[in-house]
Amino acid sequence: MDEVVQALSDIVKMNTVNGAEKQVTDYIAALLAKHGIASKLVEYAPDRASLVAEIGDGNGPVVGFDGHADIVALGDASKWQVEALSATIKDNLMIGRGTSDMKSGLMAGVWALIHLKENQVPLHGTVRLMATVGEEYGQYGAKQLAKAGYVDDVDTLIVGEPSGVAKQLLMQKQIQYMLQIDQAGAQKLADANQTNEQHFIELAHKGSLTYTVHSKGVASHSSMPEIGKNAITPLMAFYQKEEEYFASIKNYRNPVLGPVTPVVTMVRGGEQINTVPASADLSVKIRTIPELPNADMTVAIKEIIADLNAAGADLTLDILSDLRPMHTMETAKLVKVAKTIGEADLEQKLPLIGVPGGTDASSFLAVNPDIDVVIFGPGNITAHQVNEYVDLDMYHRFITIYEKMMTELLK
Repeated sequence: MDEVVQALSDIVKMNTVNGAEKQVTDYIAALLAKHGIASKLVEYAPDRASLVAEIGDGNGPVVGFDGHADIVALGDASKWQVEALSATIKDNLMIGRGTSDMKSGLMAGVWALIHLKENQVPLHGTVRLMATVGEEYGQYGAKQLAKAGYVDDVDTLIVGEPSGVAKQLLMQKQIQYMLQIDQAGAQKLADANQTNEQHFIELAHKGSLTYTVHSKGVASHSSMPEIGKNAITPLMAFYQKEEEYFASIKNYRNPVLGPVTPVVTMVRGGEQINTVPASADLSVKIRTIPELPNADMTVAIKEIIADLNAAGADLTLDILSDLRPMHTMETAKLVKVAKTIGEADLEQKLPLIGVPGGTDASSFLAVNPDIDVVIFGPGNITAHQVNEYVDLDMYHRFITIYEKMMTELLK
């Protein structure tokens, strides 16, 4: 096993399900130090620390590289082919939780820095590696680093999240829908691909606005509802007003991401069938686009609540997360560099796409909205699934791609 695969295997075996990321960042810090690269740990909580490391001469632009060290839950052990944290290698695929999302992308960025440093490649500017905690459940590390000023001077950002699918999946309708191509277009893409995996350059992703509206009432026996106050009634009125608002924004559309996507995801109310409910809640997740800022939607929701409260309701708003969308123009130098280098090294055409899910980029852009971002990395859509895997050929290729991109951006 070569050293870059060994390092990936080592960190995949570390259980960092929404926590304990310091074991990964400690490992990376030691690996970087072994190769003469200093780093800094930024503690978020006990056993949780992000890492920042830099190379370059500091006399030019700042290229950021972002990867996260946490992983999602392991899932049903009985459905895994192997133990979820075993980093088992079969047919040049490493199987295990976090292989795709996104310890392979994180380690590819680490090895790119090491190789550039060892080969004394001239970099007229700075490459800043940021390995974060808590991306999967709130982007805690990214928010902390952004608040601390680590992205104030960043010009471009490579997010090493997974950007591929197994090539045969191009024939599936849902993949073709995502790419906005037909069967013939998918076949053409597959025919031009000399590898087992098709990748994309993600230059846009939706943001999200997640909130719960709480309704307070007064409990009473169902035989005497007049002495109580049913919390469900004003919540239903809110739902109707909210639906009217959602209908009014349906024509907002981003050319890459499509429309705003609001979904009511949970409704809860009451304690038992013969009691007037004293409380009720309604939760919503909106996938957002740059054309309609999250702040504008928040104002509209607050206005609906204020109007209903003025009429006698007792509603409160609890915003659970507010993550901005991202869209980098395809004419940006970063996108052109990623496409030129990526197509050559991956031996395939790389469509430019937008995706609904978010990344750490949302938290970085909240502080510095002028950063150009691409999401481009080893790994595939097995992320968050049982039998998650990374193609080790792609892992090796992306190390080289990142080296070349960083070199080109800092000529």
